[in-house]
Amino acid sequence: MTRKSDRDELEEAADETFDLLDAGRPVSSVDDEIESSIEQETPTAGGDEVDGGTELEFDKDRDVDETEARSACRFCQSEFRTVVAERRHHSEDRCEEGSPKFRPDGCPLIDPQVHELRANFLFEPLKEDLRRGQDGMAPYFAVVSQWDRCMMDETGQDDVGAFDAAGDTWILNHEDNKISYRDEDAKIKTRSGDSGDSYNEYVIGVVAADDVGEKKVTFQFRPSLPNAKHCETDERIQSMPKNLPLGIRVEAQSSNLEMEEVLEVLRTLMDELDIDTRYFKDECIHDYSRVWGLGLYVRIQRELSEERFVDTNGVMDRLAQFSSVRRGRGEYKWDNEKIIGHRHAVAMNETSLEKLYGDHTVGKLLKSYLPKQPEKHSSGSSMYHPKIEVQFNTGHSDYLDGSAVPYKSDDEFDYQNLKRELDEYLVFSLNAADLPLHADPDVYVSDAYWDADESERSIPVHSDPTEELRETEEDLTRAQLAREDLTSTDRAVVKALADGGQMHYEQLVDETDTSSSSVYRAIEKWGGLVEKVGRGTYDLADEVVRDKIEDVFAALEDVTEWVENGIDAIVEGNDEIADDSPLAKWARRHGAVLDEHYDGFDVELTGSYSKYELQKLLRSGLQAARDTGAKTAARFIDASFTYQMNGNRRPDQEPFHYVGDRLFCLGNAAE
Repeated sequence: MTRKSDRDELEEAADETFDLLDAGRPVSSVDDEIESSIEQETPTAGGDEVDGGTELEFDKDRDVDETEARSACRFCQSEFRTVVAERRHHSEDRCEEGSPKFRPDGCPLIDPQVHELRANFLFEPLKEDLRRGQDGMAPYFAVVSQWDRCMMDETGQDDVGAFDAAGDTWILNHEDNKISYRDEDAKIKTRSGDSGDSYNEYVIGVVAADDVGEKKVTFQFRPSLPNAKHCETDERIQSMPKNLPLGIRVEAQSSNLEMEEVLEVLRTLMDELDIDTRYFKDECIHDYSRVWGLGLYVRIQRELSEERFVDTNGVMDRLAQFSSVRRGRGEYKWDNEKIIGHRHAVAMNETSLEKLYGDHTVGKLLKSYLPKQPEKHSSGSSMYHPKIEVQFNTGHSDYLDGSAVPYKSDDEFDYQNLKRELDEYLVFSLNAADLPLHADPDVYVSDAYWDADESERSIPVHSDPTEELRETEEDLTRAQLAREDLTSTDRAVVKALADGGQMHYEQLVDETDTSSSSVYRAIEKWGGLVEKVGRGTYDLADEVVRDKIEDVFAALEDVTEWVENGIDAIVEGNDEIADDSPLAKWARRHGAVLDEHYDGFDVELTGSYSKYELQKLLRSGLQAARDTGAKTAARFIDASFTYQMNGNRRPDQEPFHYVGDRLFCLGNAAE
């Protein structure tokens, strides 16, 4: 019996249902869950706030070594079982150029500039640096005693004047009203023996004396003491750790300064105030010191930002659309009122970011933005062109329930780890925009604080996986629907969720006309495609899954009956490859369309494969054919195959051939 040569509607539906990604390519992010918040008091030197993989097995019908590699790094020879493992691999000997994680060794990367930095330092003086009668609060009282020198006198001058630090000359920032003390906001009750009812907070801001005036740092000084109490209620201030040491807390907010430069400016300012700088040396920085804001930027040509980042299907648009239909949390904002591309920003938490590449410890915000008044800057000015910036912001981060990161730690994720992670994401974003990663003067624009320069640093370069991951998730959904171990109840449950949205399990029992135990077994079987969204309530993992399931069910009037009837629906009841035969199971699992005629088979494989993957698939098909029968195996070897290899569709192929008595498949031994 011979099938019609033209592809009919049923075969097209079969293609849609069984268009599987090769079974060795699992989606690493299927079972992503947002980490539960860590319910603990996170110590910080900050403010005194008052209380008030699902993996598809390649071939179950063949007795294979599960550790068998599918590919290997050509530099370090590391072997991979899956594409995901290969994507995450980075060889110190240099991964192959063109791979998603290619690091161009010997080719320095564009070096970003720190824009904003926000940190809370806690300095605990060493005992040997204290004078007789002093305790750890000596540096705070030193700031109090020297405060009047920071105030402008009647002539408009201050006693600090100008001082040099971190390669610039600095003056007190009177213009922005950054010199003040706050007694009305002070809430910490003074110790017995200290004057007053509460400790004041002191703010001293400085600015670099340059033509731009945007290199600044503001310091806020507050006391540190254990078991701090509210000056009015006499209750312990819960936002401050109970075991704080005696010392001084310094909140620093800066722009266009590296961390080391901020500390250098602080120490030089203290020296100008005749305050002992030994109180502020590195050895005095307490473990409770935290970083809660950091931004790295480069500046690029405006037309490139508009085209590659903010336009339709630009980086911002792709990231927002890709992430908004998947597990995670994020936000996409834009402001085009004054000018197109004035400000575009996409924020994502760690769960969303991990869909793109690797592991992310903190959430991040990517933005492209111009100055507040872009019309004031001509095309010849660097300010005419926008910044591409990546920021760490606790509001979009689930790390320690949105807390800041340690300044320095041997065991925890700290400032240096944070800076590296932002650097990696910024380079990823530039790469996703198809921009060069070296200092190309036709792309990058130097400004007053950033030289478009390069540096050699060991970070991986990731490609944009949004389209690939979208296709992979869609293919995974199709593969799940084609599994041979699914019952009619299993498919009925997922169809009900696709049609009706999230449902309580009792609703699913009614919709599927089955029992609650059957519904729960079905939910467990679907794994990452179905998730619990409330007490006893379930839904599909995301809109990608929902859309693909709806597409598949819409393709056939009764896909459940068709899939359960299996390969017979395609070959119209041929006995040789009956529904329960090994070859039929192989065909269903891998989306193979078999067209039988009087002297053999035509086989079409609907996935896309590398040569290695195709060889493995054909070998497993040969084994399934042999398990079905000797005649079937002979016809399979002589069959005409159509498949897609390395992106090219190849019809009428004969991959099997004999050399003497040895059988080969695509040039390699078939067994």
